Amino acid sequence: MRVSYDRDSSLREDRVDIHYREETERIEVIRNFFSSLQSITGKKEDEVCVLQPGSIYYLESVDRKLFAYQAGDVYQLDYSMKHFLDCFSGNGFVQISKNTIVNLYRVKRVNTDLNMRLKLVMDNDEVIVLNRTYKKNFLDALYHIQEVCHEKDC
Repeated sequence: MRVSYDRDSSLREDRVDIHYREETERIEVIRNFFSSLQSITGKKEDEVCVLQPGSIYYLESVDRKLFAYQAGDVYQLDYSMKHFLDCFSGNGFVQISKNTIVNLYRVKRVNTDLNMRLKLVMDNDEVIVLNRTYKKNFLDALYHIQEVCHEKDC
């Protein structure tokens, strides 16, 4: 894959064009990367903040409200779980219980627990329990990321 960079100060906005012969895993990763740059607005108390999807560790739905958890902050989002997954599942987000979505890129370690459940240790050392009903989807998404990463020699 050949990459070129052209600086043009006359442009009104930055632009990235991707040219490819066929849709491959690498192209999908690139597409997902650029869609992850899409910002999300979240509310914290009376303040509206702009969040990057990659900065979110996990999301939790409580009383039909979706909350995004970052390293030390919690924001309320104007998304349903389904709509968030529709928009960002290609960016490493996967549902792990009826009310929880996790960012696979923020999982530091996976430990086994009793009754075939898994405990996910996040980058901030918070532990989240994966419901065994969602175990197959989680592991499939994790293996997919590992395969793409090995293909690119991450």
